[in-house]
Amino acid sequence: MKWKRSAALAGLSAALVAVTACGSDSTNQTEAPGSAQPQASTAAPKNEAPVAIKLMANYATAEQSESDKRFLAELEAKHNVKLSFEVPPSTGYKERLQLMLASGQYPDAVLFLDSADQSFQNAVKDGIIVPVNNYVKNAEALQKYTYPASWDQLRINQDDKIFGIPRTSVVRNDAFFVRKDWLDNIGFAVPQDNEITIEQFEEILTKFTTGDPDKNGKKDTYGYGGAYNTQKVLEPIIPGSFGLTGWQKASGGAYEFMNPMYDKTSTAYKDALEFSARMYKSGFFDPDSATNDASKQRERFIKGLTGVFPYFSGYYTGVRKDIQKNFPNADVTYLFVKNKQGKVEGGSLGASSTGLWGFWAITSSAKNPQKIADVLNSWLSDDMWDKTNYGYEGMDYVVKDGEKVATDPPATPSYVRRQSMRRAYDTSFFINIGTPEADKKLMIPWLEKSIQTVVPALDNALVPDAAKKPNYMDYDKVWQQTVMKIIMGEEPVSKFDSLLDGWYKNGGEDYVKQMNAYIKKMQSAK
Repeated sequence: MKWKRSAALAGLSAALVAVTACGSDSTNQTEAPGSAQPQASTAAPKNEAPVAIKLMANYATAEQSESDKRFLAELEAKHNVKLSFEVPPSTGYKERLQLMLASGQYPDAVLFLDSADQSFQNAVKDGIIVPVNNYVKNAEALQKYTYPASWDQLRINQDDKIFGIPRTSVVRNDAFFVRKDWLDNIGFAVPQDNEITIEQFEEILTKFTTGDPDKNGKKDTYGYGGAYNTQKVLEPIIPGSFGLTGWQKASGGAYEFMNPMYDKTSTAYKDALEFSARMYKSGFFDPDSATNDASKQRERFIKGLTGVFPYFSGYYTGVRKDIQKNFPNADVTYLFVKNKQGKVEGGSLGASSTGLWGFWAITSSAKNPQKIADVLNSWLSDDMWDKTNYGYEGMDYVVKDGEKVATDPPATPSYVRRQSMRRAYDTSFFINIGTPEADKKLMIPWLEKSIQTVVPALDNALVPDAAKKPNYMDYDKVWQQTVMKIIMGEEPVSKFDSLLDGWYKNGGEDYVKQMNAYIKKMQSAK
């Protein structure tokens, strides 16, 4: 995680100051990837027919923009290939994947969204998906701009074989958007480093709820805008501040590696639960939190009902503009909450984020897998990245006073060009062309801090076999619902003790053993 970080962050600052970026606020060879080597040219003789490559992918639309078409034409000419895309409706993508795999007729490469997808794992077992080691070992850009943990996540047989080429996103420790005008009204000065203590976070939630921060003379605001997670339940709101950073080296106990959430020798998870439950019972949570999804969570902040909500700092400009449509004098800042040791650190409660935002799996039908890897490598290469990121002058942007500025009207979104491959560490990718300089000066340190403060977990998003057993899956529902009841005050925090005991009895013991065995195996291979 830390390799090349300093250079990447320095490059981020320079790049963001020099130009604006694209993005939006919207909801058996066993050589492993290692040091980059010069990529061998795949240029073909002029009289050789282009290699046809069919890809199945998940984009917002099957329609390609003119920028997409121009970009793909460059890749085709560069590698003497002819690219075609099958793009099913995004809402039914998983089902179409399953139908495709059952049909026996496979495209050359398929975009899978999750390495834990059983259809993907079955396809590997059945030989439909092939290892990519030989095809990526000399891919300079793929090696340089992919997190090592992303490659590890695709070693699904826990050996050296890698079954996919990562479509990377930036691993971040996201923090909180906060109404700065409300902070001014309650007399809270934003620290220069945008870091606050747990006690200060509580102070803000308290005064945003009870202190009439919008100065309208009514008690109609809430400190924290909550939302349910992927299991549609609430979870602790500042886990990193309580040391909840996923699977790490244990400081004691029976196991070498442990997730604090399952650690019987630690009170970290109970402490986080206690804090969240106290905030909820004190009335500092938006009362709709238990039924809010992420979009409603954002909407209620924009409407001035809540003063704090967790979000990606790269969306600052969009959030600020939207809230100022309702409240022209509103202002927004971004705050990180320190842990008890005075440091900002964050990770994940459960499965870690490795930076894998889906991945391209090469199928046994591919006649020339090397060409596929070469094309994806070019997507990230230095000679193509400016086009991947920003597009083309006159088509996607114009240049004014040396700066890239969005066209008027704005260009049609280019989903193929921008959502097929991304670089690790490159948060500038998420900043829109034309972002005001004043906004960038705020966002750059926020983005840098979100990268610097991530504590990488060791599990590589593994789902152990124990988690697939019926008794474990049934008890997981009990776990989720009980945690939510604790946060909402329907159960005491002490209830967690018996909940954790039950987890160990219903497959948790095997889960911890299997995770320890996996982490040891992966670490011994490095």
